[in-house]
Amino acid sequence: MTTRAWLPILDLPEFVELRRRRRRVTTVLGTVAVALFASFLIAFAYFPAVLGDTEIVGIPLSLWVVFSQFVGTWVLVYAYLRLSRTYIAPAVSAAVHAIDQHAPDQHAEESVS
Repeated sequence: MTTRAWLPILDLPEFVELRRRRRRVTTVLGTVAVALFASFLIAFAYFPAVLGDTEIVGIPLSLWVVFSQFVGTWVLVYAYLRLSRTYIAPAVSAAVHAIDQHAPDQHAEESVS
């Protein structure tokens, strides 16, 4: 629930852009994470014999699938941290600056009332 004091801030273009960027990053990376985990579940639920009988470089395919989950998770974490620094952080800076510029107007209105 938002308070009245936040309503004008939520409409600032910089704040809207920050929310859009954060939503885009979490949606894309979340979708990839769900697809990665769903493929893991489908593989083990419907193809257990294939995963157990097939070997690549002498290692069962089931271990390769588990390893891919581990690596995939770390790739997603790296991507999130990287995007946080390069894509979201500039929007955060712009939003904070816009909110700071908006804050004196808000305080002036409150002191008049």
